[in-house]
Amino acid sequence: MKRAEAYKREKKIYLSPMWKTTTSLWIGASPTIILDETELPSIKGKYVREVLRHSKEGVPHPTDWDSSARVFLKEVGIQSWNKFAKTAVQCAIEQEGDQLTFLPYRNCGPQDHYAFVPIKDRKITISIDASDEELGLLLEKAFEACE
Repeated sequence: MKRAEAYKREKKIYLSPMWKTTTSLWIGASPTIILDETELPSIKGKYVREVLRHSKEGVPHPTDWDSSARVFLKEVGIQSWNKFAKTAVQCAIEQEGDQLTFLPYRNCGPQDHYAFVPIKDRKITISIDASDEELGLLLEKAFEACE
């Protein structure tokens, strides 16, 4: 399986690969790809494929969680998670076999430290053989389904 997370915030899209640790926990990783929300769907789809190529399994479990968060924040040019997440929406992207799934998330807001939780009944699945344009359009649709 390959996995990535996608955020949309202030007219930008942030795509980050995820790594599965030896303890089976998925964690955010680098590099984060940043693009304008106005990019053509085909460009968005191309970068969805690219970020999934950076996903991997079997990495050591982190011992310094703050360092991991700082890397992401530095890549996106923001100083705090709360500031980033306050205006962000998120969806997960998963590739398993010949299928890609886009899973919208709900932003729980400041009362839950801006945690994001999946909205499982809104997931969208498509064949890995779909065009880059179709993938980009589904990413946009997944963002629209976020709360």
